[in-house]
This record gives sequence, structure tokens and C-alpha cells, in this order.
Amino acid sequence: MAHKRRNKPLKRKILIYMVSMVAFSVILLATGFYIYIMKDIPSVKVLKRLENKPVSSIYGANGELIYLIVPDNRIFIDYNKIPQHVKDAFLAAEDAEFFKHGAIDFQSVVRALWKNITSGRVVQGGSTITQQVIKSLLLGPERSILRKTREAILSYRLEGSLTKKEILNLYLNNVYMGHGVYGVEAASQIYFGKHVWNVTRAEAALLAGIVQAPSRYTPKKYPGAARVRQEYVIGQMAEKKFIDERRRNEILKEKVNIRENNGVFTDSYFKDYILKSVEEKIGKGVLATRKLSIYTTADAGLQRLAEDAVKRGLNLYEQRKGAYSVVSHIDRKKWNNYKKARERDYKQVGLKAGKQYNLLVSDKLDNGYAVFAGNEKGILKMDAFPYKPGDIIKATYDGIDGEKIHVFHPIKTVKVEGALISLDVQTGYILAMVGGRDFEQSPYNRAIAAKIQSGSAFKPFIYLAALKKGYTIDTMLVDEPKEYSMGMGRAWTPRNYDGKYVGQISMRDAVAYSKNAATVRLLEEVGVNAVKEVMTDLGIDADLPHELAIALGTSNLTLLDLVKGYAVFANGGLRVKPIGVLRVVDSTGNTLMENHEEKVRVLSEDIAYNMNVLLKGPTEYGTAKGAARLGYPVAGKTGTTSNYYDALFIGYSPHVITGVWVGFDTRTSLGEKESGARVCLPIWMSFMGTALRRYPPDDFAAPSVFSPILEWFRGFRSDGGSPPRPDQRPETVPNRRQEPAPEPWPRIH
Repeated sequence: MAHKRRNKPLKRKILIYMVSMVAFSVILLATGFYIYIMKDIPSVKVLKRLENKPVSSIYGANGELIYLIVPDNRIFIDYNKIPQHVKDAFLAAEDAEFFKHGAIDFQSVVRALWKNITSGRVVQGGSTITQQVIKSLLLGPERSILRKTREAILSYRLEGSLTKKEILNLYLNNVYMGHGVYGVEAASQIYFGKHVWNVTRAEAALLAGIVQAPSRYTPKKYPGAARVRQEYVIGQMAEKKFIDERRRNEILKEKVNIRENNGVFTDSYFKDYILKSVEEKIGKGVLATRKLSIYTTADAGLQRLAEDAVKRGLNLYEQRKGAYSVVSHIDRKKWNNYKKARERDYKQVGLKAGKQYNLLVSDKLDNGYAVFAGNEKGILKMDAFPYKPGDIIKATYDGIDGEKIHVFHPIKTVKVEGALISLDVQTGYILAMVGGRDFEQSPYNRAIAAKIQSGSAFKPFIYLAALKKGYTIDTMLVDEPKEYSMGMGRAWTPRNYDGKYVGQISMRDAVAYSKNAATVRLLEEVGVNAVKEVMTDLGIDADLPHELAIALGTSNLTLLDLVKGYAVFANGGLRVKPIGVLRVVDSTGNTLMENHEEKVRVLSEDIAYNMNVLLKGPTEYGTAKGAARLGYPVAGKTGTTSNYYDALFIGYSPHVITGVWVGFDTRTSLGEKESGARVCLPIWMSFMGTALRRYPPDDFAAPSVFSPILEWFRGFRSDGGSPPRPDQRPETVPNRRQEPAPEPWPRIH
């Protein structure tokens, strides 16, 4: 017994020691864990000092706001500027008890956990608005226990530093809303084209519904899914007593109009050109640190027209040369789910003629395929049969036929690109610029940066050199094949596009019908150096090879080079500097940058007028005679390069000039007969058909001083086969220009 009594104090000591060690270990581990999770943890103080980054504005030629430059695509606005119904919609959707609970709502966490368990998947979150602010602004979206622990700590700290209203304002100004923008003001602009303080209750509910999954609930792409979320938010607003039942029914009936583009947040080639121009002059990164007002030459209406014209023109080419493609394929057992999802979308926006839709192919027919647009049955009319049941394909809606059936035609695709640039010929102001079919897909600006072969669009510079040497528009040229030695027993014979030769042809007709043989002979007479001189005078910095092949547009120029060169003809002989930015003013009113018109006479009025007469030939009776249908006096030249790699048309009136290019980024042929007249002229006409209506239908003015004696003297140069002058040494074509036999030199139009 005594022995047992002596062991009791020892056991107690051991127990106390063990408990102490465990407690110490727990404290040590807890301290270590606390130190670990607090390591590199950000401070919430930065959120208290969070300010809006400077927002710069870009104004068009008429003084209207056309673009905003927002460094991080969010516009911070004051709490009081956000309407109460917008706040209510977001609270109802995300955290209805926000003003009642603390940083973490434990009831909400348990409720969300139970709902997710019973549903077998994550259907509801338990994060408070405070936690969402911490996640979006400080920690990021990583999913881990460590991140959630830090989130909880920072949430309590934030609620100790800011009021509930300040936290809600942070949330509303920084929540991601899809399409690259953050906050309710930016979202209101891209979805509705209005300020957030002008949105309706129905629009507010739609915005609040987007937050859960912006990529799935954007009304621009998935209007049906967005409507479902909107109805959910409206239901939550009624359930949480933000609105009564009568108001709920009213909001559900309100129509919401979604804008197709992103408005002032739209990214475009012209906008990118403006930004780079400003940064080049004022300093890189200036738009991230200073609020600027940028006044430009851009015509917002013409810019939209140019973008639409390029897209339509490329779509027409794709319908001729593109390939049928399948977006995806689904098993028959999933058809009903797919149709149900699409039906929600079509129910909201309907089917509109000319618009593109995703269709489900169901069965093959004699004249195409039976398809579903949602639950609506339709016919995809086509001659080929590349699809199978279950394919999801893109098609354009044509309307309803006589039997009340929806009719579609398939969309072909190919990675063709296009560019357009338009200038005021008197001022050099850039009116519109399109550098490709989709800036988001490819921001490379093909209108000003891409070096392209100009084909026959280069020929006017040769004829200009001839006029300056004393030739007239009626000088007769020899239009016959001629073989040029290339050395080592090889030869090159330039051939006309149509394979026809008339023997003798006037300069006027040689330009109109784009005669290659006559043009090469003319270049042989006037000399490459003369062409280089006129191009320098026109302001075109081109490294031309000393070879006759340049007559067929083998040298590399930009579309802007060609347009500014032709502009000299259009305005009567004045070289003008292309201008996109007029002036830049900072927030204090100081002018940081200013561009003025620059005009230099480089051609006499007489020669400029004769160039216009020459270039009216193609548009009146030559390769671009379709342009005459516009009913305005216009001039211009088509261009198509070797093997149809590049197609161009440069055309102008006495007021405005526009150049169009179509081709591939890779060295790929557009296809047989896909010339500048076929591919580019329709784009040019679509754009200029509207642009020209802004100006009077003036014809090109004759020179103010006209000398009949000088014209009579020049008539002596109107002989057909005059040999090169003594000071003009005929040039041969280097070996690298040889084309393989037996194919003739590619016919250039």
C-alpha cells in the first residue's frame, strides 16, 4: 500500500508533464502556423487608399467621345452615385445579410455546405462580400486551406478598418463583370451603353446575375442563361424583401436591350494606333499615370462602316473559297439538353435575318440538312454534304420561306485577313482604319505595318514618271510580249493578265486595262531611277530593287504608302502628312502634343490632273468599272500580285481616298481569279458608297493654267515604239526574279 501511495505523486507528475508538453506543442504549432500564414500576408490598408487610375478620353472628329482608355478596365465611382436598386440587386444575389453579420457569415457557410452536399456538386458559395473583396483585390482565386485562412483573417481586419458601405463600394467597383471589365460602371457601359446611375431595375438584376460566372452568363453570348440568372436575382430581391411582389412582376416584364459592341471600351486598330502615337510623342506608359484628353481625326460613323465593310467582304470571299467546319459534335442522347439551352437564347433575342447562329444538324435532306435552332426546326440549304447528325455548325439565317420554314445557309471559314484605311485628301486626316478582321484575335495592324506587294497598284508611279519626262496620256505604247534576258540562258517575258495584246495602246488604255507588257516596256524607257524619284517626292520611303520586275508590283510597300501616294493625285499635286491625332491635353488644360496639316507641292496641277484622267480609266471602263455604279466621279487602280497572294484596290474622289487590301498572313494564294477587282472592290464600294455622300459630287478639277502649245509639243512623244533615250540604259531583271517554265509570268491585274 505504501508503495502504491509513493507511485501516485510520480504518476501525477508524469501526467502533468505530458499534458504540459502537449499544450506546449499545440501552442508552438499554432504559433508556427500563425507565423507561416501571416508571412507575406498583404495589408488591408492599401484598400483604404485605393483610388481610380486615370481615365483618358479619345474624341472623334466631331467632338464625340469614341473611346475610353482605362488602364485596368475599371472605373471607380462614389458610393452615392450608385443607385440603391443596383446595390440591392447585388446584395440579394451575393450577400443579403451583409449589413447584419460580421466578416464571416457562419450560418451562410453551413447552409451552403449542406446545399452542396445534398446537390452532389457546388451550387452555392458561402463567402461574404467582405471575403470576396479580399479574394479579388488581395489574395487571388487560389483554392486552398491556407488561402481561406488568410482570407478569414484579412476579412476581419478589413471590417475593422472600413465601414460596411466602404466595403460594399469596393466590391461594386472591382467585381469582375466579363468581357475584360471590372465594376458596375464599366459593365453598364459595355452591356447597355449608359452610366450605372441610369440603369433600370431590370438591368441592375441582370448585372448582378452575371457575377457568379461571367463567361457563362454574359448576355452578349448567352442571353437565355443571362435571363435565367436575372430571374433568380429578381426572385431573391423579392424573397429578401428588397422589393414587393408587385414590383417583382413589373421588373420581370421590363425589356433589356444589350448593345452588340463594347462601346467606349471597344478595342480597335484605330484606337491602338492612337495610343501608340501618343506614347511615341509624350512617353511610354503616360496613359497609365496621367488623365489625358485626346482629340483625333477619327470619324466614328465611318470607322464602324469600315469595320463592317471589311467583315462583309471577307465573309463573301470565305463563302467562295472557305471550307465547311464543325464547331463540335454531340451524342444524340444530349440533343435535348443542347436544344433547351439554345432555345433560352433564341427566345430572348429571336432569329434575325443576316445573323449567325449555332445549329444542331439532325438529318440529311435532298437539298441540304434538317437542323434545329433551339427547338425551332429549319433547313440548311446546300449542295455539298459534309456534315453528319449531331454536328454543331455555324450558319447564317436567311428568313422564313413560303412554307413557313426557317432557312439557313452554312458558313465557310478560312484565315483570310483584310485591311482598310481612308484619308481626307485635302488635310491628310485619317478618317477610318481597319488593320484586320478581329483586333482581339490579332492586334497586328496590316493597314500601316504590313509590307505587301502592290501588284498593278504600283503601275501609276511608273506612268507618273513618264508624264514628268514629257509623255502624255495619249502617248502610244507597244503592247506586245518582249523577252528579257536574265543571264545563264534564262529569259523572262511579261504577259498580260488576259493573255491579249493589241500591238499599239495609249497610256490611258494601258492603265485602264492594266497592261503588263506595255508597262514593263514603259519602265524600260523611263528608267527605274525616275520611278524612285517620283516615289520620294510622294513621300513613300521604299527600297526599290533596280529591276524591271517592279513594274508588276514586286516591291514591298504598306497600304498607307499607296494611299498617301495616290492622295497627291487626288488633291492636285500636294503631298499631305497622314494625321490621326490632332492634339493631346492634360487634366490641367496644358497641350502636350499637337499636329498641324502639312502640305508640300510635289506635282504640278497639270501632271496631277493627267494622273487623275489616267486613273479614271479603270473605274469608268477598265478593271474596276464597277466603281462607276456609285454615281460619283472616282479614280483608282486594282492590284493583284503573283499567284494571287495579295489583292488591292486604291480609289479616290477629289475629297476622300480609301485603300483596301485582302490576303493571308502566310504566303498563301487567294485562289484563281481572286483579283483586286473581285475581292477588294466590293469592300471599297461598300465603304465609299456612304463616305462619298458626305461630299459634293465634284469631278477632278482641270489645271488652272492650261497650255495648248505645251500639249501640242508633248504630242511629238506620242509615237508607239520609241527606243530608250541615250541617257536611259535598259535594265535587265536579276536571276532571282525568274519564274519556272512553262508557266508565263503570273498575270497581274
